[in-house]
Amino acid sequence: MTSTTSMPLPEQHPTHRFKQRMLRTNACDVLPVTLRHERIYILPTKRGLAFIAVVMVMLLASMNYGLNLGYALSFMMVGLFASCLLSTYQNLARLELQSIAATDTFAGKQAHFVVTFAENRKRTRHSISLTVEGASDRIDVKANSSKSGTLRLQDCSRGLMKPGRLTISSDFPLGLWRGWGYIHPPVSTYVYPRAESPTAEFNNHSATTSDKTTKQFGEQEYKQLKRYQKTDSLGSVAWKQVAKGGDWYSKDFEPESTSNNTVIRWQDTPANFTLEQRLSRMCAWVVAAQADNISFGFELPGITLKSQSGPEHVKHCLRLLSTYSLPEANPVKNR
Repeated sequence: MTSTTSMPLPEQHPTHRFKQRMLRTNACDVLPVTLRHERIYILPTKRGLAFIAVVMVMLLASMNYGLNLGYALSFMMVGLFASCLLSTYQNLARLELQSIAATDTFAGKQAHFVVTFAENRKRTRHSISLTVEGASDRIDVKANSSKSGTLRLQDCSRGLMKPGRLTISSDFPLGLWRGWGYIHPPVSTYVYPRAESPTAEFNNHSATTSDKTTKQFGEQEYKQLKRYQKTDSLGSVAWKQVAKGGDWYSKDFEPESTSNNTVIRWQDTPANFTLEQRLSRMCAWVVAAQADNISFGFELPGITLKSQSGPEHVKHCLRLLSTYSLPEANPVKNR
């Protein structure tokens, strides 16, 4: 007997195209994205269904009792219901999702996604709701302007985080209809490990030792002459200038050189710690090094970075920690 496995449908298959058209399951959007008619879905809300039920009761009562005013009021409410459908559609149609910006964060804290919309059709958009993974925001976009909304995702876990499918919806003007559209934002953010608190003392003696070379004035590199001050040492006075009868000057030397051998290493974390605990401790060391504004090297199994300083180096190290996982052991082949 041969077993058959279900193969994924190709993108050209009618069933696949219908599913993508209705549910927007594939992340294939490229910013900027404009909400056109094929992306907008509209259905009555609970309030809209109740409105229809009231109109039907009014119409049946008018037919039963022959009330002309009842007919007129029923037809007017039906017209209002239909006009709200058009208004809800126009409130979303041609709205442009311009950009999405994300900021890195630490595990257990909020991740912020800033969504910016642009309106170029001289129409104010009211009560635009943004929803993704339980986070939501509501904004109004004025005519010929742009507006940003912020989505705050709670309790993020370590790793590369993608917000998932973004739902843009509105029930303007009366809440009788709800229109919505789906967009897969091509954006992601890094969630760093939760920094250990309090920060453990760095116990790598060779890594924390700073070798400072102190030079005498004659050995230091001469830089320039400067006006003599009372705090200057007599050994730095430019006596030749004084002997010529000129003003008092002192020699200015290059500052003494300092070499920092700090290296944050995986092997300096306790071996009995779990993966997350070891990453958390290394994260705390990186944050502490940034606070002290010192240069440091960085080592993970299979990854080595030279000693550097600055926000870009810190961000690089934290991103490596956020996506790191222990390499799997090589399988033993049976011979």
